[in-house]
Amino acid sequence: MMPIPEARSGEDRVTATDTPRRRIPKQARARERVGRILDAARRELEVKPAAEVTIESIAERAEVPVGSVYQYFSSKSALLAAVAEAVMSETDAETARQLAECRTMPWREAVDQTVCATLSFLRDCPDYRQLLRSIRFTSEFGKITAASNERVADLMALHPVFGRVGIGRDKALEICRTVVTAVNALHDRALVDDFLDFDALLEETRRLVKGYLATYLP
Repeated sequence: MMPIPEARSGEDRVTATDTPRRRIPKQARARERVGRILDAARRELEVKPAAEVTIESIAERAEVPVGSVYQYFSSKSALLAAVAEAVMSETDAETARQLAECRTMPWREAVDQTVCATLSFLRDCPDYRQLLRSIRFTSEFGKITAASNERVADLMALHPVFGRVGIGRDKALEICRTVVTAVNALHDRALVDDFLDFDALLEETRRLVKGYLATYLP
């Protein structure tokens, strides 16, 4: 690893603690550089597995010195974690929007709409699908997925149907955690395949979610 350069006067300094994100950019120029680095890392992951991506290739694509990457990220793993966070924020935002819209719908219709909308990322964006295939099974993505799962389960548990049938908040959250974990396992399996049969995955996801929820909901 190259030595980490000291920050220049007027810029954010590297902290003494070796945290994953070494510097939090405050100036516009620094934020723009970090954005280029993250975008370059994402483009690299869209064309090759995570194991083949290097800090050097990311720096070259971003048109920044290698040392600049290490100013903001302590390692390749830290940079992959930042990309994974960005990817999950995209899917989480769409899932949250769908779940909020569907709270007034019957729960089966809510499942159909939410599953279809969130899976459209995989159907409509081959590059996004390849990106997921590159980082889905890395340790960095695993930790971020766990946090995402909890957020999504929490939002699912807000559907009023649980309260109407006498299921309390804690139990509803437990049910929804199981659903989210099972759906992620299903999608992990699908991402391993070179060819994604979106219609089959959509139908299987709907059946899985509805089948499990139907053991609790009328």
